[in-house]
Amino acid sequence: MLNRLFRVERGEWGKLLQFGLFGLMLQTGLGIGFAAGDAAFLSHVGPAKLPVIFLLTPPVMVVYTAIFSFLQVRFSFDRVVDVTLALLAAGGLAFAWLLETGPKDQVAIYYALKLYLAMWYIGLYTLFWNFTDAFFDIQDAKRLFPLFAAFCALGVTFGSLIVSALAGVVSLPGFLAAWAAIAGLTAPVAMLVRRRFARIADSDTDLDAESRGVAQQLLLVFRTFRASPYALMLTATLFVTLLLTNLIEFQYSSVLQKGRSEAELASLFGGLYAATSGFNLIVCLFVFNRLVGRMGVRNVALILPATYFAVFAYFFLAGGEVAALAAFFAYHGVLTSIEYNNQNLLFNATPSAVKRPFRTVVEGLAEPLASLVAGGFLLLVAKAFDVRELSGVGVLLGAALIGVVVALRHLYPAAMEANMRHGWLNFGDPAARTPRFDADAVALLEAKTREPDSGAAAAARELLRSRTATSQAPAQIDPEISAATDEFAGKLADPSPSVRRYAVSSLASVVGHGDIHLVGPLVANLPRMDRASRETILKLLAVIGDVEAIPQILPAAAQLSPRELRATEDLLAGLGEAAIPRLAQALGADDLPYRARALAARALSALSQAQFLSQLDRLVREELAATGRRLESAQALEAGAGTDAAVRLLARAYRERIGASVDFVLELLALGGQLPDFDLLIVSLHSANPKVRGNAIEAIASGVDHATWRLLEPLVTRRGAGRGVAGDLLHICDEAVASGRLFEAAAAAQAMARLLPPEALATRLRPALEPDMPPALRRGVSILLSLEPASPTLVDLVQALATRPEFAPATLDALTALAERATPAPQGRRPTELLLAGGSWWLARADVDEVAARHPDLALAMLKARDGRSYAA
Repeated sequence: MLNRLFRVERGEWGKLLQFGLFGLMLQTGLGIGFAAGDAAFLSHVGPAKLPVIFLLTPPVMVVYTAIFSFLQVRFSFDRVVDVTLALLAAGGLAFAWLLETGPKDQVAIYYALKLYLAMWYIGLYTLFWNFTDAFFDIQDAKRLFPLFAAFCALGVTFGSLIVSALAGVVSLPGFLAAWAAIAGLTAPVAMLVRRRFARIADSDTDLDAESRGVAQQLLLVFRTFRASPYALMLTATLFVTLLLTNLIEFQYSSVLQKGRSEAELASLFGGLYAATSGFNLIVCLFVFNRLVGRMGVRNVALILPATYFAVFAYFFLAGGEVAALAAFFAYHGVLTSIEYNNQNLLFNATPSAVKRPFRTVVEGLAEPLASLVAGGFLLLVAKAFDVRELSGVGVLLGAALIGVVVALRHLYPAAMEANMRHGWLNFGDPAARTPRFDADAVALLEAKTREPDSGAAAAARELLRSRTATSQAPAQIDPEISAATDEFAGKLADPSPSVRRYAVSSLASVVGHGDIHLVGPLVANLPRMDRASRETILKLLAVIGDVEAIPQILPAAAQLSPRELRATEDLLAGLGEAAIPRLAQALGADDLPYRARALAARALSALSQAQFLSQLDRLVREELAATGRRLESAQALEAGAGTDAAVRLLARAYRERIGASVDFVLELLALGGQLPDFDLLIVSLHSANPKVRGNAIEAIASGVDHATWRLLEPLVTRRGAGRGVAGDLLHICDEAVASGRLFEAAAAAQAMARLLPPEALATRLRPALEPDMPPALRRGVSILLSLEPASPTLVDLVQALATRPEFAPATLDALTALAERATPAPQGRRPTELLLAGGSWWLARADVDEVAARHPDLALAMLKARDGRSYAA
């Protein structure tokens, strides 16, 4: 119940409470200092001097920002936290001593204390959220950061209530000494948090590890303003917000100070701080995470501007203490519980390479600059303007803030996309395919080239040449038409691969538009030929130009490499508008592989965006509804798998089909313009880095409507992925066998062989033996029914592949393609051995390379097994 109420995942309470305790103790001390210090300043100096504080705050923050930027460069951020707590303790004791033993005229000390409070109001806020942000991704932040803010609000409540209750018996120096003591007690809590939990890198390439000097950091931050419109607009939002906040503080202070003594003010402010902190506590615990989940980060950003506009309008129309209390509530309630929480999420969209220094500079310099402008304005016009006229200025600024936030809202999705692109491994970049050698390697290769001519010398020369080589242009096909078309076409059915390769290369010079009788043989050979022959076949199909061949081309194309899929997409789009009906039909065919349907979607959107958009909403709804049902089946299989390998593999197949379905839906939405670049989104969504993955999820949440997001959220966030539910396994297996999908049907049949007696198994599986079923499935069912001699089934081979670390992370589609090529005897050089209960089977190295070329997930799994570094995919 508590988990549902507070939206906390299992196992998170310990982490939540420790970070919460850290924030609570920081803010308890700050609450004591603010409640007591504000009352003392207003009593001994007066609200008329607040503009002076606004003017002096920026120079103080310049010094603070410079010092802490240097500390962050010179030392670790952990050391910065320790230094901050030490300074808090020393500062509190120093002010307490000055107020007790200083001169009788202590106005200067009260000015210094007010500036000290303003500095730590900004500094501690930035410190806590910079510290906490390093341990959570954006999706966890949307759930948990409001809870941390609740702990902070609770700390301010405790501090304020302490001042309110003890104002008559404890002096200001006593409150400051108490703040110093709390700061000292906070240090062990911060140390415990750092030791217990690991930070998360901001990107897959950990650019935060690069060391930069203060000047370099500042230069990078200022360059960010030029390169990122979002960063510039976010800074403008904070600037205008602070202008209004300073103005609203002046307004309510001027009204509430009249006719009250220092003790009365301390008691009033203690009560008001406690009341607003109670409101903040409720909002942070129960409202904000649901609000941001329902409305989205960029829409929640409009709440404070609308509130400020309404408060200043009320001040303008009515005025009085009620308006002052509303202004206090807007400042210390809505700003603290909603806007500050949302700003923590908005900062996540700033360029990740400079996020921490950017936030330090913006909150340490740009916000105090707003105080400078507001202070200067109030000094010049406060005496000439009454409360109503100042409220009119506030109304105008509130309208301007709404406009700025609307622009920020528009830029937010693009900023999230840019953050996902940061640190992405772009394997399409020619530079990524170019080998790099250090000086020793270059010297060794150059020495090798001077040896007597040999294979090693030639290889060394090729490696040195390839450092600057660019990709070669593909050879052009000679379009000469020949009457020998039928002769070569007859060879496409030959069992010899070399004969078929010769036939394909020969057809390249004789096939012309309209040779539709060649489509069937060419498509049949497309998935099983080598790469050069596949490229040639695609070009031949483009030359023939038969739109009726689309239903044949799409299933075959699903087995091609990504590069060949792009070529097939060009082929289909090149068929023109006549292809639209067939592509639209294929787009909705749920019996086609997702790669084929995605191919049809890309080609259709290129030919007719209007036709594509007309089907988009229906396709997304139907696909997500079907995927929700698969999720229930997957959870039931996981709950009932036990030690049965076939059931576990079937559950994995369902999970992978769910993932493929989600990817398909996201590609549809990206083609429809609702999401950013699909390839970038998928790479980020499948990243092992929680920050990168969280940014991708946030880009999805901010791009689609709420109804679609409610269907997508459990699928992309993987919540509850490990918690199974009870279900009828035999019914699920029956559905999988009937689906006709190769591995799902094979795994389900093998699972039923363990769950049923032989006579019942035969009754269930015999109807599945159809003439057009895949050979591997037919063979597996025949073995299970004892119609063929016992030997390893497709499922057994996939299970053996899944035990090898270089293959295990790959998808079952890739493992199935490998298993279909396995042989009982080794072939070629360096074959891969698969250990099974009845003996070893083997995979040829050429077969492994061929399958890896068509399945990027297998290629990356093999790469990862050889290289321990982190990769985006």
